Amino acid sequence: MKDERTKQFAYSFHAATDEKGFVLSAIVTPGNVHNSHVLQPLVEKVIQNVQKPLAVAADAAYKTPAITNFLLENQMLPVLPYTRSKTKD
Repeated sequence: MKDERTKQFAYSFHAATDEKGFVLSAIVTPGNVHNSHVLQPLVEKVIQNVQKPLAVAADAAYKTPAITNFLLENQMLPVLPYTRSKTKD
């Protein structure tokens, strides 16, 4: 079990790929940077290096209103997982 004072060095590797799995863009961040802060710069690098994608698929860690708005405002279809409401019925 980790003690609260235990320090850990961690990094996250974020990659944008095409439908065949070829890497179009990549960003490495410290482990304490939330995934949602990385998607927009990652997509902007794809646009700069290759071209604007028609759609962007990402897992739930990247799903925020700001990301959805960014994609829609730039005419890219967000393909993000459905998230159940956290309120009780």
